[in-house]
Amino acid sequence: MRNINDLPNDLLVKILSSVPTKVAVSTCLLSKRWGSVWKLIPKLDYDDSLSAAPPGLYKYETLVFLGVKKVAIDNVPSTTCFRSLKSLSLLDVWFSSDETVTRLLSCCPILETLVVHRLGRDKVKTFAICVPSLKSLTIRHIVGGYHEPRNDNGFVINAPSLKYLNIVDHLSRLYSLVNMPEQMKADIHIRHCDSEKLLGCLTSSKNLSLCLKPLEGAYPHSDFDQLVSLDLGVMCSFNWLNLILRRSPKLRALRLYQAREVYWSCRKSNSVRTKWRQPIFVPECLLLRLRTVDWFEYKGTEEEKSVVMYLLKNGNSLETMSIKFSESITLE
Repeated sequence: MRNINDLPNDLLVKILSSVPTKVAVSTCLLSKRWGSVWKLIPKLDYDDSLSAAPPGLYKYETLVFLGVKKVAIDNVPSTTCFRSLKSLSLLDVWFSSDETVTRLLSCCPILETLVVHRLGRDKVKTFAICVPSLKSLTIRHIVGGYHEPRNDNGFVINAPSLKYLNIVDHLSRLYSLVNMPEQMKADIHIRHCDSEKLLGCLTSSKNLSLCLKPLEGAYPHSDFDQLVSLDLGVMCSFNWLNLILRRSPKLRALRLYQAREVYWSCRKSNSVRTKWRQPIFVPECLLLRLRTVDWFEYKGTEEEKSVVMYLLKNGNSLETMSIKFSESITLE
């Protein structure tokens, strides 16, 4: 049988790609032949319970996929360049400063997919994501139980090529989105936000999924001229529905739901719920465009009944309305 050391690098890389990252890295100790083979692996998943990043991590110019979990990043060398990296996952990664985040992302010139699950205890105040090539961005900033949002903590996003944005955040207040492109799909669940600034950056989106609690008096004034499909979490306020309907003349599909993953935060916060008020004027989309309404986790409250009756009465173009009752509802 041929000695494994005599195999070409491409076969050895295939072998190492099929084993856990720690095992693949440890092969560098076998012999000089194996010393740098593991660096050719196009995909790495590193999980080491908040230890430092593995030795030589910043020298992977051929790495295409990188997943890092529970690792502490104190410093990023100035010579770092993930020249081939297209997908990066930062799961519960501890960063020492804002600058560390900025430097790491600046080392990824062709990055297309970024997933960030933030720890509640890192030292980053403003998590700046400025990646011109980025197409998909997913952010999670959640801790167990109820916590008041942190006024000094947030994200700055500058991604002119973005096609998909997904944010679930219970801790941050400050958001800045700049250079948001047209035709972007956004799925955003945030407890507190500057809704004027946030939604003002999403006015060209055709598909939106929103669960927001606006700051007092901070309802946006922008029009959603391109919006055709809306998923709206109604845990906090039905008045978002009035706002979006009034400002979305092309809306054709509406989905209302109770956002389970943000239920705890909404239920425990003070003065969350505001009563729905019927619009004075019937929105254009109800008269001319809206075709379908789907309501999930419907509880049959008087407020919900009022919304349903309003949509049925004024939806001149409405073709179907589907209501899925909550399991906890008791019909009379």
